[in-house]
Amino acid sequence: MSVYEYPPHTDHIVPLPGSGTNLSVRIWPADSPPGNLSSSSSLALAALPFILWTHGGGFLAGSHFMPLYWLDIAFRRTRGYHLISHNYRLAPQVSLEDQLADCLHILGWLRDNLPGILGEDRVDVDRYVLAGDSAGGVLVTLLGLRLPMGAVPAPRAIVDVYGAADFPAMLAMDRKEEAPAEWKGEFDARRLEAFLEDRRVENVMTDALSWDEMEQFTEEELSGYWKSEVRYMERVRLQAELHIWRSLHPRGTELMMRAVLHPEKLPGGREELEGKVREMSPLWALRGYAEEGGREYPPTAFLHGTGDEAVPWEHSQAMAEVLRGMGVPVVERYPEGEPHVFDRKYTSVDVPGWDEVIQPIVDFVVQHVEA
Repeated sequence: MSVYEYPPHTDHIVPLPGSGTNLSVRIWPADSPPGNLSSSSSLALAALPFILWTHGGGFLAGSHFMPLYWLDIAFRRTRGYHLISHNYRLAPQVSLEDQLADCLHILGWLRDNLPGILGEDRVDVDRYVLAGDSAGGVLVTLLGLRLPMGAVPAPRAIVDVYGAADFPAMLAMDRKEEAPAEWKGEFDARRLEAFLEDRRVENVMTDALSWDEMEQFTEEELSGYWKSEVRYMERVRLQAELHIWRSLHPRGTELMMRAVLHPEKLPGGREELEGKVREMSPLWALRGYAEEGGREYPPTAFLHGTGDEAVPWEHSQAMAEVLRGMGVPVVERYPEGEPHVFDRKYTSVDVPGWDEVIQPIVDFVVQHVEA
């Protein structure tokens, strides 16, 4: 894992009423003035937009401590946007519906509290961008449909970075005929499968390891990297191994659906579960909305490598096609052969590919935020 140097930030606790859980946001204020703008420019003098990043991790893992590096470079350092990240309750204790509710709660909290944190003349809470990668891409694209128009202004743009859009297609890709390999982790497969059914709210985590950080870093090293205390307790190790085991399992999508849809709570059985899978798939939800005559959706940018084996890039392509048919502005970048999480290499504008892959997305967002 490469190390990217972020500027100073502030951390804030966000109470989640009725849950017994607190969420968190991390804020990196905009440079003043931003790097490529003079102190007399209109943007430098105006209340500034913010970009809110929602992390990925298969709904089971990941943390909000380190946003995608290029978001900081392109938007905070260069354009003078405030950069904000947030966490949400992780599965399997909560559902995907709960995670969407967490995202909406965070957005409402930010709109109420950012002026007091950053200064009323330094932030425009009506001009914001939602960005998410992988599972975070699912969440932000679903939010594009669910934000209550009128109560909360829609985002000026959405940035979907290799997010899944078609869960039924992913279920069809599960290797159901293939027996899972013998699991040799710390926790045996039976315990992991049982933990997949854990719905105890008191057991929920809001930040977790993304993969195998325990093998890459000491607790002290990762704590310094994340700027947050990390301890490899059993509960932390169990969550991390559940994510890895689920990801490598031949029926990984089916297991993920069990973790985030809680099928045991659906009285309609298999038929209701199939409907829920479609309802929570951004592509299917968007098609249904369009078929009913819906046309309101934020301008959306898609970034997805054609070598992605975790989430086929055609998910983004199919969703972009539906949006174009609705008359929604879209920009797409599908770099050839790039895998999942490939964009972590963009630690500078000098990294090869920035101008062809990242800059068109940045220009698209700026066009719709600063119009």
